[in-house]
Amino acid sequence: MFNSIRNRLIFLLIAFTLIPLVILRIVAYPKMQADVERELIRNLQGVEQKQADLLSTWMKERQKDARVIGTNPLILKCVKISKSDADYTSILGYLDRLKTEYAYKEISVCNSKGIVTVSTAENVVGSDISQKNYFIEATRGKTFVSEVFPSDIPVINEFAEKEVGVPTMFVSAPVKDSSGVINGVIILRLDVYALSELIVSHELGKTAETYLVNAEGYIISESRFGETLKEMGVVKRRCSLELKLVVPGTDELTDGVAKCIAGADGYNAVGYKDYSGVMVLGAWRWMPEYNWGLITEIDRDEGYGVVYNLQYIVNAILLFLAFPIIIAAVFIARQITTAKALDEEKKK
Repeated sequence: MFNSIRNRLIFLLIAFTLIPLVILRIVAYPKMQADVERELIRNLQGVEQKQADLLSTWMKERQKDARVIGTNPLILKCVKISKSDADYTSILGYLDRLKTEYAYKEISVCNSKGIVTVSTAENVVGSDISQKNYFIEATRGKTFVSEVFPSDIPVINEFAEKEVGVPTMFVSAPVKDSSGVINGVIILRLDVYALSELIVSHELGKTAETYLVNAEGYIISESRFGETLKEMGVVKRRCSLELKLVVPGTDELTDGVAKCIAGADGYNAVGYKDYSGVMVLGAWRWMPEYNWGLITEIDRDEGYGVVYNLQYIVNAILLFLAFPIIIAAVFIARQITTAKALDEEKKK
């Protein structure tokens, strides 16, 4: 009888003491985790939205530049100019000033047949670009933005060296006369490295980064961790167009990249392996007007650091309190049952 009373007392003392902590672990912790998750995803999407706006604004400005330059009467004259013309040097000087002022890699003008008549890159003059998509689309009256691709001629890279294969892209626009007839095309070669400078993000934490990816799953901007990737031998020269965003040891694109290039905007708050094998949280959006995707990621351990710390604290408290509570409950129950037994003896 007394053992039964003692066991019940032990059970009740332990239960009433530990139940609040267990409730904290089962109820409060998941709620806090959900709150942190919502806030983190909101921050990821906020950074992504800001970077997307920056990119769109920058690209629209480049397209506007092409249209404005294309309507300049001096540029209309360029479609029929040759090196032997007296004003060729002054026109080339004008294009050079535009290139420097607006930080372009190259400015070229071609005639309606696709033959480059004047360019800030001398080796381009006389070349036939009639089969290039940026020429074809511009002759249809469009202001066109090409994809990022390796240059087929030597271009000054980020190290101030001439290099074939530098990631490059063009913006083109028609050159029209006063009656609206297209006489040629203006082509601006953009500095792709400027895209990376626009989107490299340090706002979310030490491990957060934002990058651009093309439809084949290759990164087209530079990674924040580019130097580390070079040291590891993952990339040789640069990340852009070298680094395919697959899970290490496989040919599978990372979860964020695969869903992004499929055209689905979204996020992953559970976690997936990134191109370096680290578990990350991510948000992404596809930008069809440029045929590239924008992805923002942060290491899961950093993103959920607050939640993990709370989990460790709650578990430690439970373990720390459980042992002395059990001892105290056993001691108190023994005292009570002993006293109860003595009372029973006295009554006899």
